[in-house]
Amino acid sequence: MHVKPGRWLLDACLPRRGYAGMDAVHARDFPELADGAALGEATRLNRNLVTCRQAFQEPWTIASDQAGVVIFEEAPVSATEIERNLGHLEFRIGQYEGSLQLAGNRFVIRADREVSVLGSAGQEIPLEPWLEVHMKQGRSSGAAALAV
Repeated sequence: MHVKPGRWLLDACLPRRGYAGMDAVHARDFPELADGAALGEATRLNRNLVTCRQAFQEPWTIASDQAGVVIFEEAPVSATEIERNLGHLEFRIGQYEGSLQLAGNRFVIRADREVSVLGSAGQEIPLEPWLEVHMKQGRSSGAAALAV
């Protein structure tokens, strides 16, 4: 299963109302999720889980066929803040031109500052593709050329 960016399941710890510019449902709209959403429900609903529960940062691996998890380091105060930061996350993922997917990954957002992807051991890797240098094979001389 591939969960596309832009479809979100907002956990009970996040504001419930005010989302005009994104496709989001709130955990409290589902009686069985009133105490908090889980990855299984997000995957079943074909949505990516957005939460502020720090337990999602602990070491573990998400299967590639499961929804992505986005963890806010601090609970956002408004729907506008959530929309702005999820839009930034989608932009950063898009910069990887398909080599990074939302599905099957966990991301940490430090609101209005930075976005990181979490490795299976819980290590944070900043999403800053402009810092990465890629080498291409030169045409005639065989010398490597920088491609950014």
